[in-house]
Amino acid sequence: MTSFTLPDQRNLHYLRIGDIGTPVVLLHGYLDSHVSFFRLFEALGAAHVLYVPDQRGHGDSSATPDYSIAGFTEDAIAFVEGLGVGPVHLGGHSLGGIVAQRVAATRPDLVRSLALISTARHAASSPALHETVPLLETLTDPVPEALAREFQGSTTFAPLPEGVFVRYLDETRKVKADVWRRALAGLVEEPAPHDAPSDIPALIQWGQEDGLFSSADQAALRRHFPRASFVDYPETGHAPNWERPAEVAAALLAFWQGLDSQETST
Repeated sequence: MTSFTLPDQRNLHYLRIGDIGTPVVLLHGYLDSHVSFFRLFEALGAAHVLYVPDQRGHGDSSATPDYSIAGFTEDAIAFVEGLGVGPVHLGGHSLGGIVAQRVAATRPDLVRSLALISTARHAASSPALHETVPLLETLTDPVPEALAREFQGSTTFAPLPEGVFVRYLDETRKVKADVWRRALAGLVEEPAPHDAPSDIPALIQWGQEDGLFSSADQAALRRHFPRASFVDYPETGHAPNWERPAEVAAALLAFWQGLDSQETST
């Protein structure tokens, strides 16, 4: 892991993988870390240079009192700018997908394309997330392993291999109780975005059994990104990148290759 220093002197830890190809930045979801994408690394890193940060308060990155979507977005913009690798293919899962959209709306010069995995235009539409808020009011450190296991286990349709699941679980257990509360509040309290529909190329991937974001959320994404391609996976929950890594990686590679080929030919 490498550390990137933000303008306010906080650190974002990130992983770089690959040496050739166009740059890709991947943003993980709530209570996750860069490890959320580890089952994609080998396939994606063979054709692209990946930069995968732990977002604020997650993984090994610095904590902060602010876990608003705007705060996450500022970090992502500073990260891409500071590394000097933009414009990038920007991808995000869940919370990361919402942040990726805000980056593209705020700084389109930094973004070649968007890859959105199990996300929505905004999270205030998710009943499951709203129902979780009061459950965390009295949460203290250390966060019980049983709670972390229950939360992450509920996001998948079928159980993952225990060794794989434990890798994700270990990262969730790093997240402090205060971040559980504040980051969830940042998700559900963000006002609905009002930016105009975007012509940026996008790939939307979604599991049909997603318990957090609905088919209506996916329809709203497709209306906002009329150039988007859409892939939905049967018998798949909120984390296709966990549950169907080979298929998700293949879709991402085909999407990025098509865009890169177009740029080369023009």
